Amino acid sequence: MTTRAHSLRFRFAIASLLWVGLGTLVAGFVISGLYGRHVTHTFVSDLTNHLDELASLTDPGPNGRPVLDRPLSDPRFQHPRSGFYWQVERGGKPMLTSASLAGHHLIAPRNEAPDVPTWTRDHQERLLRIDRHGPDELLFSITASGRVLDAELRAFDSDLAISLGAFAALMLIGAALQVRYGLRPTQRLADWIDDLRRGDRDRLPDAVPSEFAGIVGRLNELIEAQAVLVARARVEAGNLGHNLRTPLALVTGEAEQLSESGQEGSASFILDQCDRMQRQIDYQMKRAAAAGGRGTGIVADLAAFTAQIVEAMRRLHADRAVEIVHNVPPGVMVACDPGDLAEILSNLIDNACKWATNWVKIAANRTATHLVITITDDGPGIPDAERQRVLDVGVRLDETKPGTGLGLTVSRDIVGLYGGTMDLSPNNKASGLKAMIRLPISPP
Repeated sequence: MTTRAHSLRFRFAIASLLWVGLGTLVAGFVISGLYGRHVTHTFVSDLTNHLDELASLTDPGPNGRPVLDRPLSDPRFQHPRSGFYWQVERGGKPMLTSASLAGHHLIAPRNEAPDVPTWTRDHQERLLRIDRHGPDELLFSITASGRVLDAELRAFDSDLAISLGAFAALMLIGAALQVRYGLRPTQRLADWIDDLRRGDRDRLPDAVPSEFAGIVGRLNELIEAQAVLVARARVEAGNLGHNLRTPLALVTGEAEQLSESGQEGSASFILDQCDRMQRQIDYQMKRAAAAGGRGTGIVADLAAFTAQIVEAMRRLHADRAVEIVHNVPPGVMVACDPGDLAEILSNLIDNACKWATNWVKIAANRTATHLVITITDDGPGIPDAERQRVLDVGVRLDETKPGTGLGLTVSRDIVGLYGGTMDLSPNNKASGLKAMIRLPISPP
C-alpha cells in the first residue's frame, strides 16, 4: 500500500477516477433535470393544444346537450386507459367523456384556476389536469397520466446513464493514456540511470522536458563531483603511501644495521613490524585504487580480460606446467572497472596457479540477478580452520610461496565494493580450492 501511495501513476489514476466520476454524476443530474423541464413544458403545451382542439370541436347543441363534431386528432384519447383523457361537464355533471375513460368520469375540479396545469389524483392515478370554462357554463377538462411522462423520463435517464457511462469510460481511458504519455519521461530517466549504473553512459542526457531539467542537471553535477572526490582521494592515498615508504625504508635500513651490529632480537622485531606496515600500506593503496573505479559508469568484457590474464599466467607459471582452462562465454559484460576486474582475476588465478598440482579452471555463468565466476584448482586446498584467517591482511599460510599475502584480501574487498561476495570452499570433485565470486548484474 505504501508503494502505491507514493506512485504518481496511482495518484493520477485516483484523481482521474474521482473527477471523472464526480463530473459524470453532476452532468447526469443537470442534463436529466434540464430534459425533464423541457419534456414537462412540451407535455403541458401539447395538453393545452388538445384543450383548444376540444373546445373548438364541442357544439353546445340545440337542446342544451353538447355534441362533439369529430374525435380529437390524438388517437390515444380513443384507447381505454391510455393515460390521455378529456371531459366536458356542466354544473359538475359530465356531459361528454373520452373513449379512453372507458365509462368513468373525472372528479370535478376543486377551485383549480382555469388554464393552469395542476397535478391531481383521480381513481388512484396521478394526473396532470387543465380546465377551461366555455360557453353555456361548460367546463372543458383535459388530463394526462403522470406515468406517461415518467416513462419518457425513465427511458431518457436510462439512455443518458448508458451514454454517460460510456463517456466516462472513454474519459478514463484517455486519462490513463495521458498519464502514461505524461510519465514516459520518468521511465526514460529511470532507464538512463540504469544505463549509468551498468556503465553504458557516464552522465544523464540533457534532452529532457523542462520540468526534469533541474533534476537531471543536479544529478550530473553530483556525478561529476563524486568523480572528482574519488579521483582526489586516490591521489591523496597514493601520495600518502609513497610518503610513508620513505621513512619506512629508513627504519628498515636502521634495523638491518642493528642486526649487523649484533642486536638480532631488536632488529628482527623492528623488521617484522616494518614488514607488517609495508603490507598494510600496499593493502590500503590497492583498496584506494579499487574504490576509485566505483560509480564511473564503465564495464569490462569478462571473456577478453580472462583470456589476457590466463595468457599472462601461463607465461608466469610456465615452469610449473599447470594447465589453465577457462570457459567464459563471449560477450559477458561486467559492471566493473577494468582495473578492478584485472586485480580480482589476477590475484585469484595467480593464487590458484601457485598451489595447483595439475590444473586451474575458470568458469562463469549468469543468474537472474548475479554474475557468478568460479576459479578452481586441484591443489592441497585450505583447511577449514584457516579458510577465514587467510582473508586477513598479510596472512600467508606458507611463507615459502612468493607473494605478499594481500591477493585474496584485496580481491574480496574489491568485490565487496561492487555489492558482491567472494567465498572460499573445498573443490567438490577433487582436492583443492574453489573461489566463487558473485557480482550483481546492476551494481549497488
